[in-house]
Amino acid sequence: MPRGERPLGPEDTALLRFAGDLRRLRDQAGKPSYRELARRANYSPTALSDAAGGRKLPSLALTLAFVRACEADPAPWTRRWRELAAEHTQPLQPNAPYPGLEPFTEHDEKRFFGRECLVEQVVESVKLKPLTVVLGVSGSGRTSLLRAGLLPALDDAVLVTPGADPLHDLAEALAEVFEHTTADGLAAEFRADPDHLRLRLRQHRPELVLLVDDAERALDAEDFLKAVTGCPHVVLAIRADHQHRWRAKNLDATEIVIEPMSADQLRRAITEPAAKIGATVETAVIAHLVADAANQHALPLVQQALVETWRRKRGMTLPFAGFEESGGIEHVVAQAAESFYEGLAEDDRQAVRQLLLRLVSVQRNGLAQRGDRRRDLDGDTGLGSLLELLAKARLVTLTEDGAELAHDAALRWHRLAGWIDEDRENLRTHQQLVTAIELWEASDRDPLALYRGVRLRKAKDLGEFLTVRERRFVDMSTKRENRRSTALIAVMAVLLALVPGTVVYALANERKITEMNATALGGKALSQSEALLEQRRPYADKYALVGYEVSPSPEAEKVLRLANAVARGIPFTGTPKDDADVLVGPRGDMAAVTDQDGTDRMWSIDEDKATPGKRFAERHRVVKLAERRAVTRDFNGDEHLWAVNDAGDISYLTALPRRFRTLDLSPDGSRLVGKVGEAVEIGLPTPDESEHAELYDLSDPRSPRKLPMPVRNPETVALSQDGRELATGTWDPAGGVTTIEFWRIGGTVESAGPALSQHVYVRGITYSGDGRWLAVEHSAPESVVEVWQRVPSGTPVLRARLDTALRAGARVSFSDDGRVAVVRDNVFEVQQLYTNDRPADRLVYVVGHGNSMRAVYRPQNRDFLVRSGGQDPELLPYDLDTTRIIDRMCHAKDGARLTDSEWVKSFGEVERVEVC
Repeated sequence: MPRGERPLGPEDTALLRFAGDLRRLRDQAGKPSYRELARRANYSPTALSDAAGGRKLPSLALTLAFVRACEADPAPWTRRWRELAAEHTQPLQPNAPYPGLEPFTEHDEKRFFGRECLVEQVVESVKLKPLTVVLGVSGSGRTSLLRAGLLPALDDAVLVTPGADPLHDLAEALAEVFEHTTADGLAAEFRADPDHLRLRLRQHRPELVLLVDDAERALDAEDFLKAVTGCPHVVLAIRADHQHRWRAKNLDATEIVIEPMSADQLRRAITEPAAKIGATVETAVIAHLVADAANQHALPLVQQALVETWRRKRGMTLPFAGFEESGGIEHVVAQAAESFYEGLAEDDRQAVRQLLLRLVSVQRNGLAQRGDRRRDLDGDTGLGSLLELLAKARLVTLTEDGAELAHDAALRWHRLAGWIDEDRENLRTHQQLVTAIELWEASDRDPLALYRGVRLRKAKDLGEFLTVRERRFVDMSTKRENRRSTALIAVMAVLLALVPGTVVYALANERKITEMNATALGGKALSQSEALLEQRRPYADKYALVGYEVSPSPEAEKVLRLANAVARGIPFTGTPKDDADVLVGPRGDMAAVTDQDGTDRMWSIDEDKATPGKRFAERHRVVKLAERRAVTRDFNGDEHLWAVNDAGDISYLTALPRRFRTLDLSPDGSRLVGKVGEAVEIGLPTPDESEHAELYDLSDPRSPRKLPMPVRNPETVALSQDGRELATGTWDPAGGVTTIEFWRIGGTVESAGPALSQHVYVRGITYSGDGRWLAVEHSAPESVVEVWQRVPSGTPVLRARLDTALRAGARVSFSDDGRVAVVRDNVFEVQQLYTNDRPADRLVYVVGHGNSMRAVYRPQNRDFLVRSGGQDPELLPYDLDTTRIIDRMCHAKDGARLTDSEWVKSFGEVERVEVC
């Protein structure tokens, strides 16, 4: 009989209330036994019982496993756990190696890493030219660079931070430099003649370097500026949003821009300070922070996340468990935002809400992103001071173009996320308005680019949400709309008076019609479509539709499908790399595409459009992509597991075992199989004899659980859609036979049916999504794909054999309605399968498409995504349903109709064929 729970007693502490609520959560779930909870949560019954025991705070991972096992939402429990954990966290010790949100000071020289090259660049500039200006956005580390980097690196330097009286602040900083003088005396001297500073330095300290922090505060103080810029060695640090004020001074200077830290620089900034005091940072913590912050101005957020992890250290190690409990950068941002918001008056809270929403854009797929940098935000009364406060709180970054949210994590602050949901439609309207204004300005303010009609009415409804620049655009659009309406009324009056004469004129000049039979017209239209396809020019699909409608045939249907796919091509706009690797997710809604620097970026695919998302850690390439999971390989050859909730929400989970090579990841992301021991180190002449396959359960993706592997070292493997079945292919070179075995994966691994023997070397195995079909690819010696129908607990039945003269390996995928798509090199074909003796029907065979990517079936669109034949990383949505193609074209605005000029140019005066 199971042991009962220990009574909690009065819930008079936060810890006891937390434990009591966990118990009530279990009651609401039907009060399953702790043994049953253990089966669901993958934790022991004792650990789960202790979590609700009230004696100590359970770990975050254990708490969330308990909550998920009770089928509850983990998000509110995560926030509550962190609030409770704050009371139990160790106080920050004085030897913490990170400064948190505060800048580094001159006392932090020994823990200031990652900016060595920048320090050298500024020091070299000081030697070559009298005046150096360092420009950086807010949060880029200008103060840290001057205090912890340049002050120790320069032999003779003094730091000045101007305030309300810049010249007096300068005098105070130099009072100790010059003997027998005071700050007041120096200030009076410099006011009388700013050039006295230069003369004093030449006489007494010719090598002194003057470092001026926050120099933007003194750009309007002419006496200060004249005094410091006349010195022999000066470095001014100016925030990027004030660079236009600086450049208006027309002073000769070397400008150095503080760029975001690269992954390697950030890695040093994380690991080296800890190493200086004998501490270590776990690899998973480093990888997670690098993925979240590399190539962004987010060092203060990284430092604060490390401070919070330091509070939860184990000995002298900063563990990933402690980092996860602290919440990482996301929690740092949320905590800063909440603290800032709670300190505001009600009026200021409304203003902050409005300002932050202006920095958000909502894409067509509904995904909220940090918006494009907004100009003239400070043109509205009061926003300038709020921006300064938000920048100081590390929530907003002030840039040369205006302002933007400091990090994507700000979008997940619960208040901002709620505001976005409430104003989602207005945000989408606002994003369209901003784009329209940019187009209007790019067209030299062409009146035709102004708003009118429904778009103008929606823009007016934004009201106080509009900035000064946006209100000006709306006002101009309104005035033009009013003038246009007045002119239209006058024109209509004239036309009504002329109607009889107009009709007579039109009839008298009716165009003569010539004849062309349907076959000739259809052939001419198809020829025109194919010519346009070769040149990748528009209208190819419209000509193909004319050809199909006037003279239907299998050839016309083939051209129409292909032309429609090319017309709907999905480009990855902004990806600079030609011939980039493209890996599409199993449902066709996301893709990983390689950028120029060799790093993969996630993209969201919404019907016929791709939207960029987040990048993985520097030089990480995706090797497998599943639903909500991805496996990447870094530049060292190590593989890593990531969570991919959507293209804009990816996060690091864990490093996979050393020298692990992924062979397959189940499409639902629940199981992973690969090999360990393969010769990956440079210089090894042969594979390691210890090479073996390993199988992992990813129910808890941060701690993959190893499962028994039924075959030690198979040549090829495949996982079913739900990861519950594994196929292994083992080659016997002596007998020349590959044995394919099927295994059911649960708590144990057992046989799932009779084995399949192939008297060839099997190169690949692919399951269909519903498990009904199995594709086996082998070389004999050409590439051959055999498709077998699965029989429950019986031997598979061969239903199709797809062979080719190509030796290249095949990439196979299935639709959910019995079609199989095969890509070999640049050949793409689709065949319809049958569950009887009827041979498979070839539906598509296209040369010039495919290009090293398997075709991916999109059930939501009922089409295949296939790589285009060019070097651009473009995808073609290939729809095999001709009726649906025609319906889509006919319902699009002018989607199926050729213009009059194009019709006449191609077919002369043949009577127009109406295709819809």
